Amino acid sequence: MRLLAALILLASFAAAQGVDFTGAYANSEMRLQLRRSALGILIGSIEIKGQQLPVKATVDGAGLKGSFEAGGQLFPFTATVSGSQLRLISEGHEYLLARASASGSATGPTHRHANGFSVQPPAGWSATDKDQGVLMKPPGAAAEEVYFALVQEGYTPQEETASVRQLSEAFLKNTTSVRRAGDREAFSGGSAYHWEVINPQTRQLVALSIYVVPNGSRANVIIAAGPAENVRAQQPALIPVAQSIRYQPPPPGVLSGVTRPWDQKLRGKVVRQFWASQGMSSDKKHYLNADGSYAFWSSSMVSVDVPGASAGSFGKDNQRGRWSIIERAGAPYLQVTYNSGESKVFAITQDSTNWYLNGEKAFAVER
Repeated sequence: MRLLAALILLASFAAAQGVDFTGAYANSEMRLQLRRSALGILIGSIEIKGQQLPVKATVDGAGLKGSFEAGGQLFPFTATVSGSQLRLISEGHEYLLARASASGSATGPTHRHANGFSVQPPAGWSATDKDQGVLMKPPGAAAEEVYFALVQEGYTPQEETASVRQLSEAFLKNTTSVRRAGDREAFSGGSAYHWEVINPQTRQLVALSIYVVPNGSRANVIIAAGPAENVRAQQPALIPVAQSIRYQPPPPGVLSGVTRPWDQKLRGKVVRQFWASQGMSSDKKHYLNADGSYAFWSSSMVSVDVPGASAGSFGKDNQRGRWSIIERAGAPYLQVTYNSGESKVFAITQDSTNWYLNGEKAFAVER
C-alpha cells in the first residue's frame, strides 16, 4: 500500500510539472505532429489520407485542448498522453497514437508473410516467418518473451467473445494469483485483452495480451506473452502494429517452375485419398477451390470381429481454411492455413505412375 501511495504521489507530481506533447504520434490512420510556437501554444498538423490539416492546441491541466481545420471548418479535440501513447478524442471518436521514433515512423519496414498478409513491426524489431504468422522480437527481449502477428480467417464478433472467454479460462486455470483477468481495452478499429497472473512454479508475474482488429471475415491479431513488466511496456507500440496488418492473397506471379505445374493440376479440383485394409478404412477429400479457399472432409471406420464379440466405430472430420502450393528446398508442398489459425504443410511427391500427398497415394478429380 505504501508503494501504491508513493506511485500515485509521483504521478501527481509529474502531471503538475506538465507533459511534453511536442513531437510526432502516428497510427495506421493518421499522423499528428506538434511543436511549440513562439507564443507558447502548440501548432502543427494532422495528416489523414495524404491531407495535411492545420492544428492548434493549448495545454489544459494534464491534457491538451485544441482543434484542427478541414474544409474551412474547425473540429475540436482533446488529448492526453500516457507513456509513449497519445489518446485523442474528436467528435465522439477515440484514436490511439504511438509516439513516433526520431526517424519519423512509429513502425519499421513492412514485413510480408507467405500467407499473404503484411505487418509493420516497431522500428528496430526483428521479424521471422513461422507457418502461422510472423514472430517479432524487440532488441534485448527475454528468452520467454514472444510477440506474434497473424491473420485469423472466419472471424465473427461472437467468435471473438467466445475465444476470449475460453482463453481466459485456460490461462487462469492453474493459478489463484490473478492481477488482470482478460481486461478489455478499446482502441481505434479494435480491442485489446490483457491477463496478468503469478506463475505458481517461478512466482514470476507473467502477462498475456491479445490485440484484435476485425477486417470483414478476417481478424488481424497480435499475441504478446512474457514477463509482465516487458509485455506491459510494449503495449503502446503494439496497437499501431495490429492496425498496420494488411491482407492480400499472393498473386499467381509468385509461382515458380516447381509450384506452377502443381497449382495448375490441383486448382479447382478435389484431392482424394482412399485406403482400406484388414477391417480399417479411410477416405479423405481435400477441396482445393479455385479462389484459394480450402475444405477437408474425411471419414474412417474400424471394425473388430473376434469369436464371441464384434464392434465397430465410425468417425468424421471437417475443416476449412486457405490453400496454396509452396516450394521448400526445391520441392513442392501443399500448405493449408485453417480457420483455427493452425497451419499444415503436406509433401507432394511422385514416381513414374502415381503421385502422393504426405506419402499416401492421391488422385485429383473433378468436383
